[in-house]
Amino acid sequence: MRQRSRFTPSTLFVVAVCLAVAAVALGVGAVRFEFAYAGVTTNLAGADWVVDYAVLTPTDRTLVDAAIAGERYVTDSIGALPGPGRGSLVVRHDGAFHAFERRTYFDARTDHGVAAITTALAGAATFVLAVRSQHDRSGGRSYPH
Repeated sequence: MRQRSRFTPSTLFVVAVCLAVAAVALGVGAVRFEFAYAGVTTNLAGADWVVDYAVLTPTDRTLVDAAIAGERYVTDSIGALPGPGRGSLVVRHDGAFHAFERRTYFDARTDHGVAAITTALAGAATFVLAVRSQHDRSGGRSYPH
């Protein structure tokens, strides 16, 4: 015979939900924004933003030049990406249209990423414990006594 848990299923469920919410909050800290060169393009219809190199800030111009040279730029702030707004960017520079990709992703290798994944797993395990505890209390039946 299995020993009864000292925690009620509802308490375990509340803890599981709290862990899930904490995992989402921690996951926000693991969001990264990438800026990378996609090549020269002639298709401007698919671009979200088309800007001239001359209107970019000096910092943005430095990042655009580095991306054209093959460097990838990753930051934790969307405001640090070159150009206006979000989405794809095309910059007219030296007589050509250069396409850039700006993407958002979850970086599990960061401290926040590891903490978010670990917390989510703990929440899932706690939810399983809540279900098992409820199952044990009801004698394995899915209907009330």
